[in-house]
Amino acid sequence: MNYKLILFDADGTLFDFKKAEKTAFIKTFRQFGINENLEELHKKYVTINLAIWEEFEEKKITAEKLRFERFRRFFKQENLDLIPPVISPVYLKYLSEGTDLLDGSEEIVSYFYGKCEIALITNGLSDVQYPRIMNSKLGKYFKHIFISEEIGYPKPNRGFFEFVFKKLPFKGTAIIVGDKLSSDIKGGNDFGVDTCWFNSNKCNNNSEIIPKFEISDLNKLKEIIEV
Repeated sequence: MNYKLILFDADGTLFDFKKAEKTAFIKTFRQFGINENLEELHKKYVTINLAIWEEFEEKKITAEKLRFERFRRFFKQENLDLIPPVISPVYLKYLSEGTDLLDGSEEIVSYFYGKCEIALITNGLSDVQYPRIMNSKLGKYFKHIFISEEIGYPKPNRGFFEFVFKKLPFKGTAIIVGDKLSSDIKGGNDFGVDTCWFNSNKCNNNSEIIPKFEISDLNKLKEIIEV
């Protein structure tokens, strides 16, 4: 199909967030003198972090509170004598340095660059996402970056997409490409925008959220989007 605008999700679609998160976690806790069982501690943190980001998507918690609350819950669960407002800025600094990309990201973005409008849409924290994006190999391609913390609404909330399409009025000829059914695909579906689920792990979709397209390789976008 002939789309004039591609809205790419960032983490899990173009950026290797899992690697960035794990690296930031280990560096942070080593800096504060915790060097044992970091692999196991990280797994437990991920579980808590995923849950709190789900709360964020559902507007049950603000981005500002999220910064510290995930660590408060984690420290309480693991009985760690650490202070969230002290740990969080260090962790976020390391996280902002995580510029690794997923396979095929640069190739697909550079392919569509100049052929149609492209933009990044991300549920994230501004002081983390901007450095990661602009210092990565993709930074030169994106002049439109939409971050939930700045907008005041997370994906899949309608307010997020209303903001985006006021800036980029291509709703009828846009497609959203993302890895999360609950935010990227649901958000697009609810707002009446075509969606493409990037299902790199070829997971079963047991939800009621149905994308228009599904791919496991970013390169397959060339077969879907005519330019």
